[in-house]
Amino acid sequence: MALWTDIIDPATLTGYARASLSDYEARKGSLARWLPNRTVPSIDVKFVAGSFGLVEIADFRAYDAEPTIGKAPSGKRITLELPALGQNIPVSEYNQLRAAGASPSDETVLGTIQRTTDIVVRAVADAIERLRGTVLVTGKATVSGFMDDDFGRAGGHTVNAGTLWSNAAADALGDLTTWSDTYRSANGEAPGAIVMSTRVLRAMASLNQMRTQLASGSTRPATLQDVQDTVAANGLPPIYLYDRNVSVSGSSTKVVADDKVLLLPEPVEDVNDWQGTQLGATYWGRTLSSMEANWEIAEPDQPGLVAGVYRGEKPPMIAEVLSDAIALPVLANANLSFAADVL
Repeated sequence: MALWTDIIDPATLTGYARASLSDYEARKGSLARWLPNRTVPSIDVKFVAGSFGLVEIADFRAYDAEPTIGKAPSGKRITLELPALGQNIPVSEYNQLRAAGASPSDETVLGTIQRTTDIVVRAVADAIERLRGTVLVTGKATVSGFMDDDFGRAGGHTVNAGTLWSNAAADALGDLTTWSDTYRSANGEAPGAIVMSTRVLRAMASLNQMRTQLASGSTRPATLQDVQDTVAANGLPPIYLYDRNVSVSGSSTKVVADDKVLLLPEPVEDVNDWQGTQLGATYWGRTLSSMEANWEIAEPDQPGLVAGVYRGEKPPMIAEVLSDAIALPVLANANLSFAADVL
């Protein structure tokens, strides 16, 4: 197959693909709010993994005396290779003929290419989102048969509730307070977000400790807003609901299992604001396709997701729309994450 630029060139289609990716993530909700996107012009990433927050206090000194020499925060220098991913979807001879016959211009064919591009972009987005979930829940980047990178999160940051919250007598507020204290002790600051599924939030609303006392002396189950208000009143961070699903081998799969609670830093507003969090980032590298001269993608724009169209030069002249990327979510300071199984 040869690169097909009669309808749209790769640089233009890549711009469309990236806009499609941004729109899709905004609509679906993304864990990139905690692991924002960062581009690098390579296939690996280098960072220092370590603790964030607590540093050794300064010594008091006499006037005219030199300050004592301190130590930089400890950390291990890490280099990780970014894995490649992408998807190709054919545009059949029949569909090309139908599109071409529907309009005397190329607009209908272009629309077919763009709709197919949306699909291959979403396939990459969902794969990276699923890996973000794995990283935040386990403290590891695990892709079966490809990688199992451990970011060194403390064992005490992956826990089970002593009494599952499906039990009406469970003390969810006590659990969250204890876990928040553990988080603060490790990092020198409290978590900025509690991330949970709608299922977990409903379980909290059914707990005895959340029931609302009525004037008649009876009680009623808490509303979801009651739970939010009670959590805030107890000095805990706000709750962010997250229920995203992706398709894995044809099966709808939760990105984060709906029996989990995550404690994380405060989210960033812009998922492309790569300086927004000390927790980590989602690194997007530079693919070989982006550097191909006939793709004509400017060097500063090469890192990140790219897209192009190829087409056979002899019948049946099937075309293929492809997405290509190199990416990995990384925890630079793994103890800024905390995961609990509560149901």
